[in-house]
Amino acid sequence: MADATSPLLDKKSFVVIAGASRGLGKSIATKLVTELPRTSFFLFLARNNATLEALAGDLMTSHPGVRIGWRKFDQGILEQNIFDTLLVDVLKEYELKVDDFEQSVIVHNCATVGDVSKWAWEMTEVTPLQKFFEINVTGMILLNSAFLKTFGKTKSRLVVNITSDNSKIPYPSMSVYCASKAARDMFFRVMVAEDPSIRVLSYSPGPCDTDLLAYTRDTCTSKDLGGDLKNFYSEGKVLSCDTSIDKLIAFLKKNTFKNAEYVEYYDPL
Repeated sequence: MADATSPLLDKKSFVVIAGASRGLGKSIATKLVTELPRTSFFLFLARNNATLEALAGDLMTSHPGVRIGWRKFDQGILEQNIFDTLLVDVLKEYELKVDDFEQSVIVHNCATVGDVSKWAWEMTEVTPLQKFFEINVTGMILLNSAFLKTFGKTKSRLVVNITSDNSKIPYPSMSVYCASKAARDMFFRVMVAEDPSIRVLSYSPGPCDTDLLAYTRDTCTSKDLGGDLKNFYSEGKVLSCDTSIDKLIAFLKKNTFKNAEYVEYYDPL
């Protein structure tokens, strides 16, 4: 069983953050670099290499001694060799070994919202639908499996799945996004049923000020949803990414959440 009492943020860790270049991912990267021991190693993944490099540079300047690597990574490119070699090559490049670390951590933040301009029955085009699930589900599973294969011998293994209330609530015009989030949540519940030694937090960050939320507000075909989101912005109910990720860090520090169960920003600690 995963130890639900052991501190998660005091261990020398190898940390992978997918979707680290902006929004929630950038906040997650910044907070974890601050909270985890300086002896940890961080790998930032995203499609925009220049943005990753800038983020890493800023954090290495503000946190002297921290070690950060970054890779341009498109989770929707499903080439076997990419997943087989990504982490192995990083370990070699930085002259690291798996047993250098007490803990391995992966944060799955990479996702797209899909086509919110269509109702569920209008999802008729093969290519965009296939690409959406490759990024949001299949690529995530492959990256997760590559991570656990590489770091299977670390004493503590932590997976953070950035989920959404879309995994539970059927929001009109968000059919594929809701389906993908529900699929990811269930995938991790099955994974810990198979191996309870892996610690998983599925964290729903609430309505955060991200490009994804703004895009949904401006383009979703549901007038009710679009109106609700506009009201969220006008009424100051949209959270900053840092505010939400502070709560994520608090959940990790307390470490009393049930393994792989859904936890959201509004839940009490």
